Amino acid sequence: MSMASPEQTPKTLLLTMLGSGTSMGVPSLGCQCRVCRSSDPLDNRTRPSILLTVGQKNILIDTSPDFRQQALRAGLRRLDAVLFTHGHADHILGLDDIRPFNLKQNLRIPVYANGQTLAILRRTFAYIFDDAPTLSTIPAVDLHEITGPFEVAGVTFQPIPARHGDMDVFGFRFGRAAYLTDFSGIPPASMELLHGLDDLILDALRDRPHPMHSTVANSLEIVGQLAPKRAWFTHISHDLPHEETNARLPQSVRLGYDGLNFEVAIDEQSRGTPGARPAQMRVYRGIEEWKDDAGIRGRRTALAIGNFDGVHLGHQAILRRVNEYVAGSGGLGTVVTFEPHPLKVLRPEHAPTLLSTLEQRLTWMEELGTGAVLVLPFTRELAQVSAEEFVAQFLNATLRAERIFVGDNFRFGHKHAGDVALLKTLAAKFDYAVEIVPPLSIGGEVVSSTSVRRAVGDGAMEEAEHRLGRPFSLTGHVVRGTGTGTREVVPTLNLAYKQELLPARGVYATEVQLGGRWYRAATNVGMRPTFNGSNVTVESHLFEFSENCTAGPLSVRFWRRIRGERKFGSAGELKEQIAKDIAEVRGFFEAKTAKRP
Repeated sequence: MSMASPEQTPKTLLLTMLGSGTSMGVPSLGCQCRVCRSSDPLDNRTRPSILLTVGQKNILIDTSPDFRQQALRAGLRRLDAVLFTHGHADHILGLDDIRPFNLKQNLRIPVYANGQTLAILRRTFAYIFDDAPTLSTIPAVDLHEITGPFEVAGVTFQPIPARHGDMDVFGFRFGRAAYLTDFSGIPPASMELLHGLDDLILDALRDRPHPMHSTVANSLEIVGQLAPKRAWFTHISHDLPHEETNARLPQSVRLGYDGLNFEVAIDEQSRGTPGARPAQMRVYRGIEEWKDDAGIRGRRTALAIGNFDGVHLGHQAILRRVNEYVAGSGGLGTVVTFEPHPLKVLRPEHAPTLLSTLEQRLTWMEELGTGAVLVLPFTRELAQVSAEEFVAQFLNATLRAERIFVGDNFRFGHKHAGDVALLKTLAAKFDYAVEIVPPLSIGGEVVSSTSVRRAVGDGAMEEAEHRLGRPFSLTGHVVRGTGTGTREVVPTLNLAYKQELLPARGVYATEVQLGGRWYRAATNVGMRPTFNGSNVTVESHLFEFSENCTAGPLSVRFWRRIRGERKFGSAGELKEQIAKDIAEVRGFFEAKTAKRP
């Protein structure tokens, strides 16, 4: 599935937003609202579509019913390929209008779409595909089913699966931009393909919820998670006046409009499948291990420094920024972290209850593509090192930092005397640059380890997942329990957990990993008051599991709290309630599966 050109690989393309409106366009027929009657030309919105111009070639994403009008307005003189996001009428009905390009170019035009959309095209435009004799011209196309990344005119397109109500749809990433119109949800795996963007165009129908579309608030939340340099909204209804809406959006987020255009970087650094990771992350437990590795001797590093408890979305934004930088510089992306947490050494009574173990943090860092991690043992001796000495000894002499990525509240050195201002002041002396990665906010609150701890401690697991970018999880190994629950209620596996922080006591919908497989489960976190328990336990009843397991590694990820902990009058009463809990957990997962793309 390729249209690779022998000519030199392009470094940029020109993106033109042909249409930015809803399926009925703006103004909408028969409507007398103030936006439909507006004199502002930016309030006139044809059906959604974009054009990508690469050198002399043009790639169209969706052929709206307004395509003829859009093509005339854009001065389109040739067409080299059409990509479809999905098969709804407002995205495909202009397909017949490609005929003049067939005639002028004397070529068949390749069309790319998922299998469902190709079937809709064959049905809707049967006259194109039925091979029946015709006395008039018909579009000449070659259909290609999208099954993964593909190349058109020297540009690699990464399909981004999403959900549009009950329909599977595609967005597309091309270099450092992505286009996602018409979606109600983006699965986590697709979100992973959307980091490191300069420009993100996405559906934002209106403020009020809609079962098939993203709202302004939902799309702002996605922008907050992905942190592109700029975001543009499309598929805009007549509920959103252009100027008024822009006035309440962040400066980096604007409403798109018909005729908007800008350049997109598609050079080698941004081609290929996004999110590619090095084969293995290097872990150094102390300065001496770092110095002993001849393989990194003399290399400059791009550094992220911090505790990174939970490796939440704010941390991830910093680590991905490091990855983006080293992709172009050839340096070694490195995380400097501390074990134990500094407050455990300096002021144990004020130390936070940690979300994650060091091994969990390392696993998540590797998944994000980090090249190396230096784990500095935090001691009272290290705490005495001044801020300038820390920069001179560690960051400069040992790690040879060329760029340091931190949040705006970064502190370091003896008594936390060092801050971002000092780090910048020392930059010229020690030959490095400093990049401040802006904080990530969700719902008006900055994402932080503290906010995640609060959510987990309250049992608000969905809020915790929202901030972590993954469900909160406990890890450890199977341990024998008293056997009371198995005998009198339901069989469970007990987790000897390694984490310090536990979710609020109660029953949860969870997934449990055992022997390399994930099982849906109902998990109780608590004291087992019905049986006069004296210790907090984590017990999981696994669905579709009947083995006798008494040992081995175990992980539990928490999705939703079903109820709080209660003491029942008897084991029988508890057993009745647990049956209800299990039914509720099953219902949660059935609903989750039904929504999943």
